[in-house]
Amino acid sequence: MALARFEVLAEEDDVDRRSFLKTAALAGTVGLSAPTVTPMSIDRLRQTVHSLILLEDSVGSTTAKPLIDTMTRTCTSLLRYCPELLKPELSRVTAEAVASSAYAAWDQKDPKLADRLFRQAYEHAENSGDTDMQAGILVDRNHLAVGTHRYADASDYADGALAIRVHDPRMADLRALCAARAYAYANRRKDARTQLDAVSGDLRPPTTPDQSYAYLVAPWFAFSITSSVLEVTGDRQGAAEALEKSLPLISPYRVREQATTLLRLVRLTAPQDLDRAADAAKQAVQLARKNTSPRLWEDYRQTRQLLSPWDGSRALHELDIVAEEVLSN
Repeated sequence: MALARFEVLAEEDDVDRRSFLKTAALAGTVGLSAPTVTPMSIDRLRQTVHSLILLEDSVGSTTAKPLIDTMTRTCTSLLRYCPELLKPELSRVTAEAVASSAYAAWDQKDPKLADRLFRQAYEHAENSGDTDMQAGILVDRNHLAVGTHRYADASDYADGALAIRVHDPRMADLRALCAARAYAYANRRKDARTQLDAVSGDLRPPTTPDQSYAYLVAPWFAFSITSSVLEVTGDRQGAAEALEKSLPLISPYRVREQATTLLRLVRLTAPQDLDRAADAAKQAVQLARKNTSPRLWEDYRQTRQLLSPWDGSRALHELDIVAEEVLSN
């Protein structure tokens, strides 16, 4: 259901998306002075949140963030009207919505707001009683901490997630993989290896948020995390090889992950093979036509700066032409 609705949203213009969101947000409340929260209205909210999560994955936060933030406010405001029996379910949906707003804020280069929102999401997850969700949001905080170079914090969040009992096998793999990366950055190399070894050998194909909060766990993600651990521990060649294994496995909907993976490959391979690195960078820039993520473009700018020792080369001249053409559109 989430994937089907996402596919429609991805094709619609902004007016159509906003019309859909308004309809979904008001489901079950039209004509009432105080909204009535029912299992059906919670299910509609859940479907909408999941669709918007997939939309943000594909096209970036510039398009999706206003819609996600509206859904976050809707879910949060409905909690006060929610019958006690239904509050755990609505709290779970609210946790997902707030966490999605956090990711969108991070993508808009506001990590402080993202951190505050992840804290709020965790509170909603606690109120829901869903331990898989609680572990997942600690993994989210781990991810943000690594991305903002707060490696001690990332390690602490990894410890916290591992201490929570989970039931979803995908979540168990997600927290182990992300703990391995956090521990590698925090120089806890033995712990990093232990967590990589704890990952199941039977990783499933990607799924959608309606199936698992850890929906992104798949073979491509395992290769990507393994690459990070190898890079941090000094094996740049092994890290590049792991990324190359990851790339063809990434879902076509996860445009940002495709592009950021290519940019990581650029940074790993440029000193040895500039032509290969420049080709990967051109592919990443072309993907930025589809996903207008500010964080993706910042990643590109930082990567291009690292290539400055080779300014004047044919490979970088061609790359700059492609980047200028994409940015001008």
